[in-house]
Amino acid sequence: MENNKNKDEKIIDSEKNGAFNRSIISEQIKKRPINKYRLLRRTLMTSLLAIVFGIIASVTIWILEPVLSKWISRSDQGQGRDAVHFIDTGDDITPQEVLQDYMEQEAFFGKEGDDSAAVASLPLTNEQIQVLFSQLTLDVTDYRQMYQSMAAYVREMNKSIVTITAITSDTDWIGTTQQHSKQASGLIVAEDRVDLYIIADKAPLEGAQSLAIQFSTGYVAEGKIKATDEATGLVMISVRISDLSSDLQTNIPLATLGSTYAAVGTPVCALGSPMGSVGSIGYGMISASRSTLEYPDTADTMIQTNIAGAENAGGFLFNYNGQVIGIIAPDQKKSDIDGLIWAYGISELKNRIGNMASGKPGIYLGVIGTYVTNEANSQLGVPYGAYVLRTEMDSPAMLAGIRTGDVIVRLGDTPITSYTDYVNVLQTYEAGDKVTAAVMRRSQQQYVELEYVMTARSSGIIFEDN
Repeated sequence: MENNKNKDEKIIDSEKNGAFNRSIISEQIKKRPINKYRLLRRTLMTSLLAIVFGIIASVTIWILEPVLSKWISRSDQGQGRDAVHFIDTGDDITPQEVLQDYMEQEAFFGKEGDDSAAVASLPLTNEQIQVLFSQLTLDVTDYRQMYQSMAAYVREMNKSIVTITAITSDTDWIGTTQQHSKQASGLIVAEDRVDLYIIADKAPLEGAQSLAIQFSTGYVAEGKIKATDEATGLVMISVRISDLSSDLQTNIPLATLGSTYAAVGTPVCALGSPMGSVGSIGYGMISASRSTLEYPDTADTMIQTNIAGAENAGGFLFNYNGQVIGIIAPDQKKSDIDGLIWAYGISELKNRIGNMASGKPGIYLGVIGTYVTNEANSQLGVPYGAYVLRTEMDSPAMLAGIRTGDVIVRLGDTPITSYTDYVNVLQTYEAGDKVTAAVMRRSQQQYVELEYVMTARSSGIIFEDN
């Protein structure tokens, strides 16, 4: 009773104060306890579903990737893209052919009635060649005509050479934008009906934000770096054929790639920028026998000339049959005599040029090798094949167990009789392929055959994502 009385008094007091703020219904929310077991189960279920969906997506992509690749490939072909094409022809002309061509001229015999064609077709001995050459007499007029003829030849060869302007821009401290440019020479080596491809030295183009390609006709188009070869420092530049003038589209001036195997004394001319500036020229001859450059899995060779050039020389070596026989190496200090131009032999670069243009990475095993000479075979019993000078550190060849002094005589089922065979056969593989190599190793005064299995890797050709 006393409690109820107190409550009534409080209500009356509240009414007297004009404030009735007591709730009739009082509600209290209680937090529901967390079910840790159920939370853990749901978390595990979500993670499991994520893994399952990831596996399904991966398998789906793995199954569909070949189909998508073929579809994309067909799309490219539908745009007109074809296999990369470059002109590879002819051996170097022999002294007999030089003389026979000259004998076809009636002026050489002095009488119109001579049957020069019949005489020219006769086989000639070295003694006869020397006698006939000794009968030639040249004067100043002949000398002038010779250089005029060489100048005409150079103009024809320059049609396949382009001037590449590398453009960069920056902003100085007051906010003014300035453009800088460097120039280099490039050679048109291939095309696939969508792009044409130009080989050039990488050094002058380093850091370029854009490339302007000027053709011999004066026409200028935009170029993009497609691939870089780390071993030689060469780059492949692509230009859209649809961006060219109608005349260039109809008559793409592809260079003709000849042969490295030219004798010492063979006359050559250096075009492009052999004197350090674009458009310069040098005449001379091959002055030293070729020597193999020590790059892995390649048979690159050096052509030494007697042409004095700049330290930053670039460009290309031509013989007088209209063929490129070498690409001038950028670092002239590698030569035996400073200041003389040397070049990478074109024969050994053809595979690399094809790979860079077609987007196919070269294959790497890491073997630095050379040829087995006839003397080594006959006197020391070294079998013919690819002689291993050494293997690169952590390369597939080293990891497999191939070592210095081994002779590779077979790759897969293909016999190897020279280092060139090894380089060419290796290009038939793809990165990730298992390569079985049979080697001959000297043991107790005789050679025994061993077999090693390597996993091929991609070589040092870097492709740009254009």
